[in-house]
Amino acid sequence: MHSLFRKIVRTASCNIFRHVTKQHWSLLRYYPPVIPDDAILQRWQLSEWPQYKDWIDRHSLLTSNQWQEQYTVARKASGKVKITIVTPVYNTDPSILEECILSVRTQTSPFWELILVDDGSTNTETHSVLQSKFCRDPRIRVIYSTKDSLSGISAATNRGIEAARGEYIVFLDHDDRIAPEAMQLLISTIEKDPDLAIIYSDRDMLSPGGKRFMHLMKPDWSPENLYGGNYIFHLMCYRRDLIVQAGKLRSEFDGSQDYDLILRCMELDPKIKHLPQVLYHWRQHAESVSMDDGAKNYAFEAGMAALRDALRRRKIQATVKENKSLWRGNYQVDLPLPPQNEIGHIILPTHLAPDQYAATILASPVLKDPPPYIFIQWEGYIDKEDHGARILASWLDLEHIGMASGCLTNEEEKFIYAGMIYNEEGKPTAPYAGYDSTEPGYMAATKTARNISAPNPYSVMIKRELWQQLNGFDAQFLGAYALLDFALSALQIQWRVLYTPLAAFTCKSSPLIASCFLTEQKAFSHKWKKWLQQGDPYYSANLKKSSDNYELT
Repeated sequence: MHSLFRKIVRTASCNIFRHVTKQHWSLLRYYPPVIPDDAILQRWQLSEWPQYKDWIDRHSLLTSNQWQEQYTVARKASGKVKITIVTPVYNTDPSILEECILSVRTQTSPFWELILVDDGSTNTETHSVLQSKFCRDPRIRVIYSTKDSLSGISAATNRGIEAARGEYIVFLDHDDRIAPEAMQLLISTIEKDPDLAIIYSDRDMLSPGGKRFMHLMKPDWSPENLYGGNYIFHLMCYRRDLIVQAGKLRSEFDGSQDYDLILRCMELDPKIKHLPQVLYHWRQHAESVSMDDGAKNYAFEAGMAALRDALRRRKIQATVKENKSLWRGNYQVDLPLPPQNEIGHIILPTHLAPDQYAATILASPVLKDPPPYIFIQWEGYIDKEDHGARILASWLDLEHIGMASGCLTNEEEKFIYAGMIYNEEGKPTAPYAGYDSTEPGYMAATKTARNISAPNPYSVMIKRELWQQLNGFDAQFLGAYALLDFALSALQIQWRVLYTPLAAFTCKSSPLIASCFLTEQKAFSHKWKKWLQQGDPYYSANLKKSSDNYELT
């Protein structure tokens, strides 16, 4: 494998520029590219999982010809978008570091620079790579630490940020890899919308054998998901001035420095976009958190500290602890519970006719003078802990959260509801319905608080301000679609909807997914046709809309 890498690198050893300045960034289009051959591209697409391998083959560059076609397109860009990739290096295995650097040099776009910040490596083989032909490219700079340099990943990353010539910063760990089209997609996205300040992509993992698996097809920007942990991870691209404004990375949060940074940057109200492409490959090895969550216990402690610090800044009185129902790196936020008398209960009788859903709610005396929180609950649901409604209401105290639903299971402890999604015809599906309640789901979907689009119409908390702002239901919907339409209308005016498993309910049976939905599905589908075609922002376009367990498309 090493000889193959070296052969590829030698094809672009010609050095046209001594250095790249901001003014001459566009000249990079003329620098000889490092063209990966079919063997390396196909090696990079190998997977541990057969189904995922099929998906990769349909969504990746597999041949040198495909790569060169994209390069021809990418080099026509203006060169005005300047991206600096920052990679701290510390005693990295030479073959892994070579592959990391090569994944940058084989980008289809020529418009990038790579800053490798050596953080005091003592491994002579690591230094040999940094001084080798792998780094002989005008776009690559190596910065060495001095005896006076602060050590640690945050300090090293900050040195790279300070030296960056690019207006955008991408973080790449020294043992990971990026997809060949990563920079091209970032640049084209920024050119279409220069106001973007943060861009993130999907990612997967690399096994110790170098094969891809454990894909994370993420939702679009979901602020409340971050209360459960860093769902974003990599690839992350920030405007450099946003990082500087936020105070750059903080060494006291080393191990979870990326989590701390996004928590601080989001408070500056940046424009954020998600790219639903797998552009980052996170390597699993014996000393990484991805392989052994006991390898870096400090990382998880730093994550909780970063979240607690964020809550203090936001003046949210809450407690943070690890989510014991999940693997490490997942957290649970317990918010102060509002008084019971601030919640108005609207009870839906068990014998309710499907077309009487909206009328029953609208006739409730609760709505004549609504309290701060309006709780719609089917009579057959039982609150497991007797404070589920108050937990739902507590999340509505957060800014822009207008609705919330909790977890619903049956008497056999099987899920009935843990969030819902729609197909293109507007029919709702409840993923993991029928699964055991211990099932965490894809990206811990059943066990963490997260943003959703479709609350449970038979168990939902609504904030009074939102109800009044929308003036109740759309009169054309008589059944439970009235509530689902209300939720999508809320999203359109910048309110958000939340699912939390901490508000737990149970029942013998539920009208949740029943024929009553079908009677008004056509009207709902017509009204929300464009939204349904674009897809639920809180569910990945790379996953089947009708799947009960987040299957790949």
